Amino acid sequence: MKILVIDGGTKKDGFTSKAMSIVSSYLEGHGVKVKNIRLHEADIKDCIGCFNCLKTGLCVIKDDMSGIIDTMLGSDGFVVGSPVRNGLVTACYKRFYERITYILGFTLLLEKKYTLAISSVGYMGGKKIGKRFLGLQDVCNTMLSDFIFCKVGVPTRIKPEDIRERLEDGAKKLVSDINNNTERPFFKSILFAIDRMFMKKYIFEKNPEQYKNVIRCWQDKEYM
Repeated sequence: MKILVIDGGTKKDGFTSKAMSIVSSYLEGHGVKVKNIRLHEADIKDCIGCFNCLKTGLCVIKDDMSGIIDTMLGSDGFVVGSPVRNGLVTACYKRFYERITYILGFTLLLEKKYTLAISSVGYMGGKKIGKRFLGLQDVCNTMLSDFIFCKVGVPTRIKPEDIRERLEDGAKKLVSDINNNTERPFFKSILFAIDRMFMKKYIFEKNPEQYKNVIRCWQDKEYM
């Protein structure tokens, strides 16, 4: 089993980064192959909106994202984390998310993978945003094993060690879902099917040349 840990925090000693370290240690201690990526330290440039990837499946920008994408495709699941900044995820995580949206999201190449999302906020806000983006629940449509969100106080009063049991339970759930190929919940499966129907009818079929690579991926999945 291979799990990729994607840290969107900008502080190595931040609450979310330390919490993800606890999860990584637990996974490694239970025989899981873990790879850690700190987005703040990676060379990830802004998406330029050229849409070449929609046609070809390849990004024209040369940086660390091609390797990150390959690692994501080769992983069984993800642990994804970012603190909340001004009600949103961090800038480096947003940059990363934009770069995977068309290549991995629209193509649904991650739909069979599982995610444990971890986030924290100093005072208030950001919970729904965290679940949506860190859980890869929007265009990527991974299956969310668990979402751990903490209000840590300003200044921090709660420490990652205080929620170690909760973090390890989340890691255990992620491993269990991967091992058991846990199905998407029925209601979410219906919403997912409706979303695919809308995308197919009102977006892809109206501009097939623009979405050439996406259509090819959907055809491989027998969605089109």
